[in-house]
Amino acid sequence: MLSLILSSKFKTFSPGVRVIGSNHITIIIFYTMRTNIKNQRDKIVGLAAVAGMRSMSGPSLLSNYLNKHSSKRLNRSSLDFMQSDKAARIFSVLAFAEKIGDKLPGTPNRIKPMALAGRAISGALIGATLSKTNRKSIDLAGAGLGLVSAMAATYASFYLRKKLTKNTFIPDAVWGLAEDFAVARIGKNVLS
Repeated sequence: MLSLILSSKFKTFSPGVRVIGSNHITIIIFYTMRTNIKNQRDKIVGLAAVAGMRSMSGPSLLSNYLNKHSSKRLNRSSLDFMQSDKAARIFSVLAFAEKIGDKLPGTPNRIKPMALAGRAISGALIGATLSKTNRKSIDLAGAGLGLVSAMAATYASFYLRKKLTKNTFIPDAVWGLAEDFAVARIGKNVLS
């Protein structure tokens, strides 16, 4: 799985996670291209990073997953809606519309305050929901981790895409499609 974060040096964070530095952008590579991520924290970080790249894709992926693999701990909680057919359909439509809108020339930057807030909220929702699937109560630390991960991935993916567009002859829309592929791949790996 590939998750993007801003940093300045080469570091190692936890087992399976390495940071590779460049002049302006650092890419955190989780060596989890394998089929299953067991660690709940890594799931929150990975799926919230997806929300940082595409604000509705993270909640869409999670809601569709929970719709097929419901969690008893979410039943009768404030996050129970994440398992519903209706939420899965709504988030899917919003994620699809966002993927199209991202390629349009007049789309505002994802680091503008309102867009950033939406991504942060999506990340917090993912963190709270995933932490609730493992606990009896909602874990605010999980929500906080999701929020921070989404915001970091928002900035990292924004500046990485700008840099790639500027330094290559490949148009921004093509990098947007590559980002869509990364979002789908990361989401699949996190939730498999």
